[in-house]
Amino acid sequence: MGRFRIFLLVSTLLLVIINIYLSRKYKKLAKNYDTNIPEYAATLILFSGLLIFLSSLFLQDWIYRHRLLTIPVRYFSSFYLGTLIYSLLFFIAGDILAFLGSFYMRDKKIIYFFSRVYAKGLIVPIAAVLITLYAFYNAVDYKVTSYELSINKISSVPSLEIVMVSDLHVGTSVTKKQLVIIKDMIEELSPDMFLICGDIFDHASYDEIMRFSAETLGSIKTPYGTYFVTGNHEYYLGDISKLLSYFEGTEIRVIQDEMLSIGDIYLAGRKDLRESDRAPLSQILNGADKSRPIIVLDHQPNAIDEAIENKVDFQLSGHTHNGQLFPFNYIASLANHTHYGLHEEGEFKAVISSGAGTWKYPIRTGSSSEIVRVKLNFLNQ
Repeated sequence: MGRFRIFLLVSTLLLVIINIYLSRKYKKLAKNYDTNIPEYAATLILFSGLLIFLSSLFLQDWIYRHRLLTIPVRYFSSFYLGTLIYSLLFFIAGDILAFLGSFYMRDKKIIYFFSRVYAKGLIVPIAAVLITLYAFYNAVDYKVTSYELSINKISSVPSLEIVMVSDLHVGTSVTKKQLVIIKDMIEELSPDMFLICGDIFDHASYDEIMRFSAETLGSIKTPYGTYFVTGNHEYYLGDISKLLSYFEGTEIRVIQDEMLSIGDIYLAGRKDLRESDRAPLSQILNGADKSRPIIVLDHQPNAIDEAIENKVDFQLSGHTHNGQLFPFNYIASLANHTHYGLHEEGEFKAVISSGAGTWKYPIRTGSSSEIVRVKLNFLNQ
């Protein structure tokens, strides 16, 4: 937790600096209008938003115990975060253009137009608010992302239709109503196998919604079954054995560092990378006939090299959310071996999902909330 606390403190300092910068910008903007709004109004609003946002980070356990606070704090914090990020980006872009224009612009009409629209207009706050409202909508606008891949190994089945979801974070970004929508979409796809690749649950998940989630997703019937591996957020809830007990009596089979044979196809599920007792993949695949197709479920995509070394054919992962918010989708690519989409190295293939839900805040601009459908084609016997 030490590193995480340092990260929070550095982030808090950065947010304070950003708030000061934006306060000055909005104060200057307000001076262009004849209103009775006090000059300190922008500063008051921004720093009030910052305090609520920080409470959602530092006091999250206390807030989640008082469910009447959870929703307003979450959505206000999300709105604050979205408008902060995109106000900052627009103002910085405008400052850069203004600086460059002071050297290269000679047409006074263009300079006047830019001044009216950017410096003295409302384009920045309006654009930031509109983008943030879109981010709320985009977070629950579920899409199906499809792949068709060939595995150069023989199987008794010519192809396998897989549907995978990851990172639902029920209680944070996915409600009961939205979970039913996701379930209906999965059933409409009629997969041969349904896979859940970690982070169904989150800090905000409570007993009722965890039980509802397990029962709802566990009611999906497929020819080859439904399988689940844990992500990092399952462990943040504390008692992992209690959490896994919700899946008992459902169609969902939990696979933790173990390998199953489904026909002549191997399916291996791994504990999350953060677990100290996570078994090496070579141990999990011990005894496997490497001439047969091998599929691995691993919540985080950071152990792809290990999968390649062990002759795995196909891996499914989530975790990264593809950065969730622009421009962090580009930053995510620097922090992960591969952060989104199809990854291929030789005969090995992996698909990393942006997730059906969002991390902590129900807003998304840099990626889509998705259900992944993969058709794997095998060689004929």
